[in-house]
Amino acid sequence: MTNKTYSTENLGGYILLGPGIGSGSVCVDGAITNWVTGIIQSQYVGLVRAGVRIKVGSRADLRVRWTLEHDRRFVVGQRVVATIPARAVRVECGFFRRSQQRWNRWVGRIVLVEHAEREMVYTVKLHGEEWTIKSYGPVEGARQPSKPWDIVNVVVDPQAVDLSIAAPCVVFRNA
Repeated sequence: MTNKTYSTENLGGYILLGPGIGSGSVCVDGAITNWVTGIIQSQYVGLVRAGVRIKVGSRADLRVRWTLEHDRRFVVGQRVVATIPARAVRVECGFFRRSQQRWNRWVGRIVLVEHAEREMVYTVKLHGEEWTIKSYGPVEGARQPSKPWDIVNVVVDPQAVDLSIAAPCVVFRNA
């Protein structure tokens, strides 16, 4: 893989001390996982699910949900690292909204199209943000093969996102 896709052997070299928002992707055993750091803005607990809203960029929020049987404790203002499997990222053609309203949804532009073993991997830069996210193709709703500079919707199920607590002084470097 290319830009900002690290192997697990070298991941330690991409850690810096200090504040900031970091993002990237890691390829382990042929599966791509996106990661982004952020700060918890709010949390909620319902009858069946609990979740948090994380500020991950200048304008983007990331919603994360889990069932109540997975007892997870986070605090507002806490720095976390969210991991999103590339298989959980759905890319849709155009500006229209086709999926559920409670899912994470951002507008972006395809910046890189790569050929993986048997699939296409799309790297999408989110509009107004400094981070990118990778997804396996195809782009839903596209009438012809997608290419760089195509505008797309990026959709992620909040239950597919996993959270880890980031140490207060350790964040990932944007490389």
